Amino acid sequence: MKTAVIAPLGLSPPVITSFLVGIGERISDLVLLTTENEEVKAVFELIRIGMSFRFPQTRIHEVVLPFEDVSTTEENLEFMSICAKVIREEREKYKCDRILLNVAGGRKNMCITLSLLGQLMAVDGVYHVVSRDVKVVNQLLESLREDIRRIYATESYEEKLRIYREKERYFNNLLFPSPNEFEIVRIPTLPYPKEYLQRILVNLVQNLDALTLEEKLMLEKHGILERTGSRFYLSDYGKRFVDVLLGRI
Repeated sequence: MKTAVIAPLGLSPPVITSFLVGIGERISDLVLLTTENEEVKAVFELIRIGMSFRFPQTRIHEVVLPFEDVSTTEENLEFMSICAKVIREEREKYKCDRILLNVAGGRKNMCITLSLLGQLMAVDGVYHVVSRDVKVVNQLLESLREDIRRIYATESYEEKLRIYREKERYFNNLLFPSPNEFEIVRIPTLPYPKEYLQRILVNLVQNLDALTLEEKLMLEKHGILERTGSRFYLSDYGKRFVDVLLGRI
């Protein structure tokens, strides 16, 4: 059985790697959603090198987002579209049987959107990671920040490995702490039956009259439908949202 973890990445690598230590199952794929921010790129490179020592069998894949933060509804829909595509690829292209979302890193609004999308796309779990002593972790991270930049700056893979080995004990303490040093928190989710969600989406596109009045009113409250008198129609926002869930964009 193949299991993929998908996670937004910020400036704190341990929230990503400690999850792999504590989740208690073999992870075949790790997909990190990064940005063009140089510090984030450096953190990604540290994780890549550290994982080559601790979890060499895990495939690490980077998806670079076209923005550093989500600041508009349009960007949020674009982010959702990217994440939906990643989830589909892990299932269809890489044949992963289980999809787990780690929403402990990255920007808060991205993590909220990813959590809700995971529920709609019936992933197998959404998780947060909490350190029991954030101050100690942050102090260790900052003490290694310059070495992290050195790993990122060099183009030689062998040199990256050498720098990591120089302070391997400290890097390992940062990236792969003992499970009693952090808590993995499962975010409550209630997945939607696939047939029900598919029916709603198809009817939104093809036949609004097939929806019940209760469904129409619910969708109107959430901005997916709009109404003129007694006539309901798909809003511009609703069209984009439906396109994301149907994989059209």
